[in-house]
Amino acid sequence: MPLFLRQLYWELYRMFARKRTYIGFGIFLAVELVIYTLLTLDRAERGMERWIERVAGGFEHYFSALTLAFLIVTFTMIVLGTIFVSLVTGDIVAKETEDGNLRLLLVRPVSRLRLLVVKFLACQIYATTLFWFVGITALIVGLLERGWGGGMFIWAPELPRVTIFEWGEGMARYFLCIAGFSIVYLPVTGIAFLLSCLKIKPAAATIVTVAVVLADRILSKIPLPIFEDYQHWFITSRMESWLYLLYQDIPWPRVLEAWTWLLGFGLTGFVIGWVIFERRDVKS
Repeated sequence: MPLFLRQLYWELYRMFARKRTYIGFGIFLAVELVIYTLLTLDRAERGMERWIERVAGGFEHYFSALTLAFLIVTFTMIVLGTIFVSLVTGDIVAKETEDGNLRLLLVRPVSRLRLLVVKFLACQIYATTLFWFVGITALIVGLLERGWGGGMFIWAPELPRVTIFEWGEGMARYFLCIAGFSIVYLPVTGIAFLLSCLKIKPAAATIVTVAVVLADRILSKIPLPIFEDYQHWFITSRMESWLYLLYQDIPWPRVLEAWTWLLGFGLTGFVIGWVIFERRDVKS
């Protein structure tokens, strides 16, 4: 186990030594600041005030740092989360092939399975680090604008109704959602990792993953009866399960069902990628 952890450490070291790994952090922070600026414009704030006063009452109480952080996270994670998880994961094996490092890595007495497990875990650690960075920086932005305390006002098209929490409960639900993103985005990691195990350019692995997820999201949102019976098969419909954690009473059976499906999908992508990689001739 110490040898495995040492190998994981050096994989993470190599990953975070690359400048492109930090692109996601910088872009997320820039987009957060743009969304913050838009949400705090007088016109946008008046619109939020009318909406909150009509539904919950007490705008000053419920338009809090948590509410602002939730809006920032929701708007940024929909697209950017997929892009940057795909960017790093699609790069993790394909880049080794492109740079000619793969044969050097396999010269050592390390199995291909172990090599891929280390790389897959490194991708998950990166994704988790990115999600916590987004969640914490969004909350800091909210605190700088609205200060400490207040309620949390939650609304999203996927939710059946508006949900409100007081500060303590809202803080717990907010960080529970941030933690849940690591499971929710497992299918994206699985798809990108599978593609990275093919004889493919890193950019192609990233682009195909993003295209698959966006196409899935578009199809899942088409308001036609023919698609209603197949909603549970769409990846992005399952990825929206993080919103279950914001229900007044969390429907744990639905959460566990969705997360089991997402975990299975992500690990299936890893297994298929491993099977393909085992059959590859890396000498040519």
